[in-house]
Amino acid sequence: MTYHIADEPIETSLRAYVVRPSTPLFAIMLGGAWLSWPWFAFNAIAMGSPTRRKEIALCLAAFLGTGLLGALVIALARAGVIGSGAPLRLALLAIVTFKLTITYYISMVQERTFHVYEYYGGPVRAAGAILAAGYLLNDLVIGLSDNPLWIIIVSGGVAGGVSSGIAGGISGGIAGAGAGGL
Repeated sequence: MTYHIADEPIETSLRAYVVRPSTPLFAIMLGGAWLSWPWFAFNAIAMGSPTRRKEIALCLAAFLGTGLLGALVIALARAGVIGSGAPLRLALLAIVTFKLTITYYISMVQERTFHVYEYYGGPVRAAGAILAAGYLLNDLVIGLSDNPLWIIIVSGGVAGGVSSGIAGGISGGIAGAGAGGL
C-alpha cells in the first residue's frame, strides 16, 4: 500500500515543459486566446494534473462560449439591435470580460495542482520567449481571416482586445459580410 495525495500530479514525459499557470494567463493579454487556452491544456497534460480533464473542458468551454457570444453580438449587430460605435464596443467588452474571467478561473484551478507539483520538485520552465513570440505573432494570427467571429475568438484580453481598430474591423466585417457572412 502506498500513500497518495489526491492533488498530487502524475509523472509525465512532458514535465520539462511545465510553466507557471500565470504564464498562459499573461498569454491571453499579450498574445490572445489562440495562445492562452491551448497552452493551459498542454500545461495540464504536461504537469500530470489530476484535474486536467476539468482544465481541458474549461479551455474548450472558453472557445465555445466565446464563439457563441461572438455569434450573438454579430447577429444582433447585423439585425440593427446593436449599433456601431460605442454599443458594439460595449458588447465586445462583455466578450473580453468573459474571456478574461474564464481564463483567470482556469489559472486558479491549475494553480492548486501547480503548487503541489512545484513543492515536490517538479521542474518549471521560463516562457518569456514564447510570450514575446505570441505578442509579435498576434496580428498575424488575427489577420489569417477577416471573419469577425474569427477575430473575436482568437483575439486577447488587453493588447489584442477591444480597441477601436478591432471594433471598427468587426463593424466593417459585419456591414460588408451581409447575408453571405455568418
